[in-house]
Amino acid sequence: MRPAVSSSDIWSVLHGVLCVHKPRDVSLTALKKILISAICSDANNCVPPARIPVIEMPVVEPHPKSQALLVVGMRKQLDYSSHPLVVGEAFRREDIRVEELHYLEPASSGVCLFGINDGCEQLESLRDRAWVNEYRLLGQLGRETYKNEIRGKVVVKCAYDGVTKYRMQKLLSRVQAQYKRLAFELANVDLQSQEAFELARKGLPRPKILGTPMVYGINLNSFKAPHFSLTLSCVSETDSFLRGFLREVAISLGTTASCRRLLCVRVGPFDSVHSLLDKHFTLSNILANMQICRKLIEKDAEAADESIVRDTPHVAINELIEDRLIETLNEETQDEVVSDCLRIAWGREYTEV
Repeated sequence: MRPAVSSSDIWSVLHGVLCVHKPRDVSLTALKKILISAICSDANNCVPPARIPVIEMPVVEPHPKSQALLVVGMRKQLDYSSHPLVVGEAFRREDIRVEELHYLEPASSGVCLFGINDGCEQLESLRDRAWVNEYRLLGQLGRETYKNEIRGKVVVKCAYDGVTKYRMQKLLSRVQAQYKRLAFELANVDLQSQEAFELARKGLPRPKILGTPMVYGINLNSFKAPHFSLTLSCVSETDSFLRGFLREVAISLGTTASCRRLLCVRVGPFDSVHSLLDKHFTLSNILANMQICRKLIEKDAEAADESIVRDTPHVAINELIEDRLIETLNEETQDEVVSDCLRIAWGREYTEV
């Protein structure tokens, strides 16, 4: 049984950034609706039922002769202006604002950041940090889909016999070197200068103009024709850019390819360890995850360097979250009942032998 807390206490902490794992074939709009519904449902269960005040209303009757209305007494009744059926629940879906940090297409999956209520105002400053995001792409050679979509119809088929793992690795190394050179050019840094040497020693220069996709790392995970897997570290990327990158690599090798799966593994300091699954959408888990995100953002701000871009080291969740409100919202373990994973319509009544 959950102890009751006031709605004002819940509203005071329901602001911040949330890290969730977006499932495949689920749009961000649908995922946000699921998140908001879970917040409203759990928050309304935590808030005790409102006590409807009692007011006194005059009893008016007409005079027997003049028919003038007269107050003959007072009676007590409920104040229906404060009734839950009139004013609604304490938490409603339209009162909670949720926005995403980066857009992911329905066919994509992986780590996704959401801003909740006042946390939406923080998303713009997070975009300005130009975090290095990591993606894992699964491609298939010899096929091309309509508009290069993951779920698109196959419109082109061609041979891929000449593509080998060595040729692909050689091409990816050359592409990565070109992107490194382009990163210094966009940062207005001479490659032969001391400044370029210092930047290269620390990392890669941060792009001056955000919005231009930049690839900082390419790794070929596996190759077994026609399937292959890539890991890309990018800044200011989009899903269409990543799918197009996969196709351009195949075209440079004399064939074509399409993206079969796109997984966001990392967004800046956030990875799959910090993300919350949709089946764990409860108010206590959401508030705990928001505290973890707040600590990660603060730690990233302390170690950030405005001149370079570098991979953020992994931060393990080894700190206990000590918050009275979250402890209050957690269900008591001694009252928990293990639910039956196999529900039978006729029940489970066994006779003792």
